[in-house]
Amino acid sequence: MTDTVPDLTPIHRPLTAGEAFDFGTHFNDFLVPREHAAASEVFTVRVPGGGSVPLHVHTDMEQTFVFTAGLGQALLVRGQDRREQTCRPGDVLFVPVGWHHQVAAPGPEGCVYVTINAFLPAYEAARVGQTAIEHAQIADAAFDRTTVLALQADAVAVFRCAESLYRPDAAGVRVWPQDGAALDATLTGDPDRYRVRRLGPFEFVVPVEPVGRVLDARLAEVIHRQADRLAVLVEGSQSPLSAKLPTGGSDLDLLIPVTTATELEHAHRVVERLRELTDQIPVPLSPGIVHTSWLRLPGFYSALHLDPAHPDRRWFDASPAQCQAEAVRRQQAAIALLEHPEQVRAALEESLALVGLDDAAVAQWRITPRWLGLQ
Repeated sequence: MTDTVPDLTPIHRPLTAGEAFDFGTHFNDFLVPREHAAASEVFTVRVPGGGSVPLHVHTDMEQTFVFTAGLGQALLVRGQDRREQTCRPGDVLFVPVGWHHQVAAPGPEGCVYVTINAFLPAYEAARVGQTAIEHAQIADAAFDRTTVLALQADAVAVFRCAESLYRPDAAGVRVWPQDGAALDATLTGDPDRYRVRRLGPFEFVVPVEPVGRVLDARLAEVIHRQADRLAVLVEGSQSPLSAKLPTGGSDLDLLIPVTTATELEHAHRVVERLRELTDQIPVPLSPGIVHTSWLRLPGFYSALHLDPAHPDRRWFDASPAQCQAEAVRRQQAAIALLEHPEQVRAALEESLALVGLDDAAVAQWRITPRWLGLQ
């Protein structure tokens, strides 16, 4: 009896280790190319923030998408049947053969999903491309890029970007968003209307009512006078750039950025002076010392200098639309930085050296929104 089992080799790869093909609008990172399988193909799709995969259709295969990071807005159309889906990390979307489809990424962090192609025996003769790259080249030439969406991030998207985890891939090529365990509130909720609380091993979401910000020009000047040549920045909900308004229990978060041991020592004294202002500030005060390089990361997009002479002070008088546009710009710059893991790793190493831990053998690292200050 003749053995009809294909002579194929098992493949194991990290999700982030595919062979990349750049369509200009998005990337396909091939993990299991079709030429290495009998009837399937697997690749990661990376859609940049604010962009989308062009609307297109497959006549030779059905597809299953598994979303791993970011938020995807999917559109599926066949004739008069039009369906839209919001896809969170962990969601699965099945696209039958013959359905036009498109996935857009409204957030600055973009959207990542795994695609599993299944080639149907009835359409085998019509298979488009015998290799993964050949098919990608054919599709690239045929894409109607007039269907590519250009999305503007809103407050939810800005805050989701700040709340995501990020980690480098094994090859050190890029830093990827990793928010598969994020709460639905963080992914899609209005940041003004909820807070995530913690008790022991539990994280839970509670509804809140927003209130006005207490930080005005007068109070900013009072705080700045305590800095003694160091910069003091406001960060978090009291900042005009924040995607969320304060609630009744919100702190006034202040940052003192430093780069040298001398500045770090000086910053500790500034923190003590800031604590003396407690009776002049109507909300709890939370000063923290950070490395200057951290301010370029997604979680620090709302940080603003309090020095009256600093250009940041213009945002205290800007309109909400102007502030949101600046927040989006900062998040886009932060995501662009993550395309250079060596620069992010350098920020980690500089931070370790500053606190005397430069002899630490760092095996792995990631960026988390739950940060601790240098103090």
